[in-house]
Amino acid sequence: MFQRILCGISIILCIAYADFKTPIEVGTSNSYRPFAYIDEQDKAAGYDVDVLRLLSQYDKRLVFHFNPQAWNALFVGLDAGKYQMLAYQINKTKEREEKYIFSDIPYFYGASVLVVRGDSRIQHIDELKGKKIGVGLGDSHAFNLEKYLDKHSDLNIKIVYYKNSPPQIADLANGRIDAIIDDPIAIVDTAKALNVNLKATDFVLEKTPVFFIFPKTQKELKDTLSQALQKAHKDGQLKALSIKYFGKDYTQD
Repeated sequence: MFQRILCGISIILCIAYADFKTPIEVGTSNSYRPFAYIDEQDKAAGYDVDVLRLLSQYDKRLVFHFNPQAWNALFVGLDAGKYQMLAYQINKTKEREEKYIFSDIPYFYGASVLVVRGDSRIQHIDELKGKKIGVGLGDSHAFNLEKYLDKHSDLNIKIVYYKNSPPQIADLANGRIDAIIDDPIAIVDTAKALNVNLKATDFVLEKTPVFFIFPKTQKELKDTLSQALQKAHKDGQLKALSIKYFGKDYTQD
């Protein structure tokens, strides 16, 4: 009888204490305002970071340590076991779904929008035939633009890839590229900090749900975090955080 009780306690403890290391090492961006960046106090900041801080209030096992990096270093770190998850406005692709697992629900719905200089009259991608468009190397906006141009090869648009936003913004301001495809919230905010005037057009390439991403070995962490995320979504705290940052609820399609 005593042994049965001990076995029962062991099962409960296994359920109560998830099988993942803490603090949880999170790979995130160092320069993607307002989603993930390094603030003036040299600390990780932004919406994506604060979503995880919010989730830690729902489950005390969710203790995070943030590692801000350039985009191209994040998946390398994830594959090498340096990070247990990534938080950087990441969408699903067929290739990623074959290799990784994702949070059960999105925590944000982004949009790939055509962004131009503040004095530009361009409103549609069709006006950029034979021109250059900048995108982030390997990000969801690059994927969406590549997919679009595969179907509209007659536009003869050249894609220019950037590792982070500031050089991309500088090239647009100086006329080395003609437009950017990005989330308008992020790119316009970053440009403003650099004293560059950009504006979003009404041309939306695609709306994209974004997820937290994990190696397949981190299923326990993925499940635990997803439960907390669902609670934050259900009780309105995730929506409130979106409104705090953007003045609008971007947590639903």
